[in-house]
Amino acid sequence: MNTDPLHLSNAEILVIDDTPANLDLLAHILSEQGYKVRVAPNGKLALQSAKAIPPHLILLDIMMPEMDGYAVCEALKADEKTRDIPVIFLSALDNATDKMKAFQVGGADYISKPFEVIEVLARIENQLRARSLQLQLQEKNQHLHEEVRQRRRTEVEIRLLLATTQAIARCEDIHAALTVVLRLLCQTIHWDYGEAWLPRRDREGKIVLEYSRGWYARNQDLSEVRERHLDGAIAPDVGLFERIYATQEPLWIETIETENSPVLPPAHPMRDREFQAAFAIPIVSDRKILAILVFLNCASVPLNSWFISLASAVAAQLGSTIARKQAEENLRITQERYHNLVKNAIEGIFQVTPSGQYLSANLALAKMFGYESPEDLTEGIQNIDRALYVNSSRRAEFIAAIEAEGSVVSFESQVYRRDHTTIWISENARAVRDEEGKILYYEGTVSNITERKLAQEALQFQKEQIEKLLLNILPKPIAQRLQTDSSAIADSFPDVSVLFADLVGFTKFSAHKTPRELVQILNSIFSQFDRLCEKYHLEKIKTIGDAYMVVGGLPNYREDHGDAIAQMALEMQTALTQFNIDSGQTLQLRIGIHIGPVIAGIIGISKFIYDLWGDTVNVASRMESSGIPGKIQATEVFYKRLNGQFVFRERGTIPIKGKGEMRTYLLLGRRSTDEAGKPPDPL
Repeated sequence: MNTDPLHLSNAEILVIDDTPANLDLLAHILSEQGYKVRVAPNGKLALQSAKAIPPHLILLDIMMPEMDGYAVCEALKADEKTRDIPVIFLSALDNATDKMKAFQVGGADYISKPFEVIEVLARIENQLRARSLQLQLQEKNQHLHEEVRQRRRTEVEIRLLLATTQAIARCEDIHAALTVVLRLLCQTIHWDYGEAWLPRRDREGKIVLEYSRGWYARNQDLSEVRERHLDGAIAPDVGLFERIYATQEPLWIETIETENSPVLPPAHPMRDREFQAAFAIPIVSDRKILAILVFLNCASVPLNSWFISLASAVAAQLGSTIARKQAEENLRITQERYHNLVKNAIEGIFQVTPSGQYLSANLALAKMFGYESPEDLTEGIQNIDRALYVNSSRRAEFIAAIEAEGSVVSFESQVYRRDHTTIWISENARAVRDEEGKILYYEGTVSNITERKLAQEALQFQKEQIEKLLLNILPKPIAQRLQTDSSAIADSFPDVSVLFADLVGFTKFSAHKTPRELVQILNSIFSQFDRLCEKYHLEKIKTIGDAYMVVGGLPNYREDHGDAIAQMALEMQTALTQFNIDSGQTLQLRIGIHIGPVIAGIIGISKFIYDLWGDTVNVASRMESSGIPGKIQATEVFYKRLNGQFVFRERGTIPIKGKGEMRTYLLLGRRSTDEAGKPPDPL
């Protein structure tokens, strides 16, 4: 993913659409706004382009050949390199199901075609700004972690430097430290003169001596310090110092010529004296030469290992002291930066004891929880187990998670603010332990995710409402398929039972009723029928006026679908009889049943219904329309399937429109247990 600092003026946008005209239009609109635009005519090329050079944002069409927009978005979100790229769907599909699926596969926004240019640009800018804020937050978090790591490294170094000697440890700067070392060595071994050179390399890589300081060991007070700033850079014979730089080891010189000396500058007070021995030792700190000590002597002094060991040990102590001073300064700067970073961080930062008391907190956390200052927070919350978490067991779950994993990431909880309102937070934390593994405290960061949680809850509520609406008009398996599959839904079922019912003479009956009365009567009757559908696990297909259609055996097949349809038909008659008794009406129900294969599917793209087709449906409808008021008429196929469980009476052969003569039967009731399996009663 492109993680460079994001500015709207240099944002890269990838437009994916299989229609060239749409690509040209969007490319023109976005380019005029200063965006860098790339286009892709299909999903496969788009994925290759996004993986090769990830853009800052993607505009994605849904309806494309081979690979639609949903599949492209899923592939982008599955790839670590492209998963964080915001995707805006731009499609002519405008129903709730398509939009819901777009968000389910990872879309950040959805714009319906035809679109308004101002709206498209505003939503693009909104997503780019959100992405920019996310990248800035990641960068700040990285800086914070780096500062914390540097602080810890420095603290370790400081503890190691405590072994330096007290004399050198009191020195305030490198010059005072050099004074201690030179005085110590000159007095101990009685060398005449010591010089401290602070070399550096110029732009050409040559060694330049910028500062020197000398002490006369004999005939002068050692407390006298002569300080000279040399006029201009002195470049003596570089051979001596180049060898020291190369090895970082002490260098002995048995004889030195005072004329053109590589050690002494031309105006040096001891330039006219003859030296018979010289010794140079580097002061090294962190593999870098900070200074070179040069000792000169007129007398012949035996070279022995004792002197080498002493000088090397003192030089090492001096290097350690300088490193400590530098480390202390670095620590001071680091601590200052760390405290400023913590103080000004937009995320809450905390340290809390295992018992639940805040050790420290930053201002962002205090404000998040409704307190004026970090001190106000630590005093106001004495035990976060009881005072912070809405769910009292959440603190125990937090501790258990850290014990199991060593840390927690995105640990979400609902908490109380000071005014007793609640917010949602996400915690990233770890346990800090001592050398024996005992937990000293927990430390981490806190983010306020209330807006995100509210958005998620709103989205979940919307999803539940959509599912509830779909379940009111479609069978549950079909509703679930519709939410995950945008293709046409059509299935063939080889064996189902279809029932049609109609209220006889309802048209004439309705002429004497007000619309409100009419609807109330139909609702009362059909509600009873709906409850029978639920009771026998049948699927209501539709109502048309005063007609009612039911099917058994789909979308989930069941072997006893004919039995269930027959039982429902009988109880529909019973329900209507009871309605007539309660309401004083004289309505009659005419029912037709057939059994056989059908095709079932969804019709339309809006206000769609789940419907049935086929000869079985037509025959069942004819059984109802040619039936006898108050009777249940079934085909011979249905009779033969169920004559052992139910009582039938042959009606005889009657003409059926489109089918010719057909033998039909009237369903009278269910046989008793003793009668089950017996042949039907004679007509």
